[in-house]
Amino acid sequence: MTRLRSALALTALLALPAYGEGVSGQVSLMSNYIWRGISESNGNPALQGSVTAVGPVGLYVRGFLSTLDYRGAHERADFTGGIADMTRSGLGFNAGATAYRFDASALDFEETFLRLRFGPLSGGIYHDWQHGNTYLEAGYRARLGSGLSLLLHVGHTSGDTVASYNDYGAGITKSWGSFSAGVFVTTDNNRVLSGFHDTRVALVLTQAW
Repeated sequence: MTRLRSALALTALLALPAYGEGVSGQVSLMSNYIWRGISESNGNPALQGSVTAVGPVGLYVRGFLSTLDYRGAHERADFTGGIADMTRSGLGFNAGATAYRFDASALDFEETFLRLRFGPLSGGIYHDWQHGNTYLEAGYRARLGSGLSLLLHVGHTSGDTVASYNDYGAGITKSWGSFSAGVFVTTDNNRVLSGFHDTRVALVLTQAW
């Protein structure tokens, strides 16, 4: 069993019992795993799970695991640590670092990030210092009532070892308590290829604890 399979088994065991205060988890099944405008599952279904533990003053750690089919890799694990809080003015922030680990180690990398949120608006910057790559994103989430939400997204990738491109997305989700279902449509605009291409649709089912 690989390192990632061992971590996935551990996450599954942690997700089964009822969590105490400050620890949460979720599992998702999706028809296509789209990350930053790119399908990391080669258009195939993917299974994901995560566990988050929150400590004092907003400190937290998170483990995330996903199946995928991307450049020879079939599993990915993200390990994140950071601090998240909200100011009295209603401005939320989330700052930290993530280590991305694949079962094809040549794809491994780390990022630091800063995300801000105010009402339905959000934005973030992620930077891979080793490879000189940056991802910028902005989002909008409107709650429509009856558990429905509309999501809009735009992102921009640039750097020393990746081609610059923009990605765009829109989705709608419906929640029933801790269970949710959503449909998302994304596309990207690669300056090298000129114009929109690779429009993708993903159906996502999520159960949170």
